[in-house]
Amino acid sequence: MLAKPFFPILVLSLLVSACSTSNHTTAFILSPPSEAQVEVTLKEQVALTLHAFTPVAGQALPNNAVLDAYQARGYEPLWIVDRKILPSVYKLVDILQQSYTHGLNPIHYHTDVIREYLELPQPSTQQLAEMEVIATIALASYAHDVSNGRYEPQLIDPNWQLDAPSNIWKELLYLQSATDMVNSLPLLTPRTTQYQVLQKWLVYYQELALKEKDILIDAGVPLSQGDQGPRVAQLRARLVQLGDIRFSTRQVNEEEFDDRLKEALIRFQHRHHISPDGAAGSKTIQMLNVPLKTRAKQITYNLERWRWLPSELETNRIWVDLTSYTADLHLNGELTSMKAVIGKPERKTPVFKGMMTYMVTNPTWRVPHRIARENLLPKLQSDPNYLVKQGYKVYSSWSTAAKELDSTKINWKAISEDKLAFRFEQEPDESNALGQYKFMFPNKNEIYLHDTPAKHLFKEDYRAYSSGCVRLENPAEFAREITKGSKQFDEMTESLISGMNTVITLPTYLPVYLVYFTVVPNANGMLEFRDDIYQRDDLMAEAMDYSPFKAKESI
Repeated sequence: MLAKPFFPILVLSLLVSACSTSNHTTAFILSPPSEAQVEVTLKEQVALTLHAFTPVAGQALPNNAVLDAYQARGYEPLWIVDRKILPSVYKLVDILQQSYTHGLNPIHYHTDVIREYLELPQPSTQQLAEMEVIATIALASYAHDVSNGRYEPQLIDPNWQLDAPSNIWKELLYLQSATDMVNSLPLLTPRTTQYQVLQKWLVYYQELALKEKDILIDAGVPLSQGDQGPRVAQLRARLVQLGDIRFSTRQVNEEEFDDRLKEALIRFQHRHHISPDGAAGSKTIQMLNVPLKTRAKQITYNLERWRWLPSELETNRIWVDLTSYTADLHLNGELTSMKAVIGKPERKTPVFKGMMTYMVTNPTWRVPHRIARENLLPKLQSDPNYLVKQGYKVYSSWSTAAKELDSTKINWKAISEDKLAFRFEQEPDESNALGQYKFMFPNKNEIYLHDTPAKHLFKEDYRAYSSGCVRLENPAEFAREITKGSKQFDEMTESLISGMNTVITLPTYLPVYLVYFTVVPNANGMLEFRDDIYQRDDLMAEAMDYSPFKAKESI
């Protein structure tokens, strides 16, 4: 405390003064200051603690949001009144301790440190102030993390460009009482049904992993209806454990592969994107044997992804779900869904939000630099007539004054990728890579939705084949839905008949979300575990999976 040195300094000062006036006979009677004069108030100690340059109780406290909130309240304590700790701090600690149920780690919220302060029989003013400040910082950190996500998405994955931070959590720090603040914490979680269901399943998997061991199916030949034996019993028990078979008192032969077991296995296969043949082959058994703890971690990654999104989504929106290869149009209370083709793993479709403002019918395709370098140039070096055969034109540069060139007279073999500066365009026709429609939401990634002549790809389950843009299965239906009932619908119809390249401003601008989840609740509330097409879960694991250092590793 800063006020404690006052007394010895005062004594020294008076002694010096006495020496300098030794010729006088006046006597000074020194009275020590009272305890009230020396003692720093809790309010003052809170201010000192907040402005400390050194860690408090081993914790670094660089939190401007908390500092601003205390300044606004004149550094009055939140958790302590008349040197008595309020019950709300105990409730806060309980909530922080349960942060793992949202996929967060209690270690980040100083719960053990706060408990140590709470257990002190007679805490000093300094100790009370430290507990006060650390509790408030823990509250603020949790409020931020549970609403906005703990991690910066682009530090984990540069291709994840969708981050919608909100400052609502800061408003919590200005509520009238600590009780109001603590009671408001549950309101900060994302309000979407998907988040709420995921969070409940996380608790289920976490508790199940603590109570039970994983029931695993032994290696062996595929299992199908009619088979019998102990491996069938393992299969049945695992499906009960995972919730695909409801527990029943009905007598069954545990070792017989019957109709009920086949139906349950098909349900499991559907929600793991495995061909639903009702037989336990190698792929199915591999998925069945994924440990409960691993599944719980996958859920935590996806809860964090939801926290990166806006807490409330627009009613009218376009939702491109990359891991399910689908595009959903939510418009005026109606849902239009269709299959989609997304970027191949080496040309990932990024995760981001845009605003669809216009569409183009009979579009000309200007080939992006990367595709020109990596796709077109090798084909031209093999066949100089490739552009002519495919309906492309080539221009001297990307400027509006660029001249059209004769592609057959260019020595393509003499041009390297880094020297390729031509502009390539594919005219509107049946073979045009963009088909008849292009739906635009301007963005730095040059990503858009479009038609495609390669309709056969929509018959496949795996549909990561594009160069990054999203191809739609039914672009004509999509175009009708976003223009119906407007003059733009008539404009679109006329342009399709004439074959003219036409830009059409949408009657209603629509937010577009390109999202990536590897665990989602299905229509029945069960969890769907999807293929991690772009290996993004590995990046999440590297950032989120906490494991303590051993002593020798920290030196």
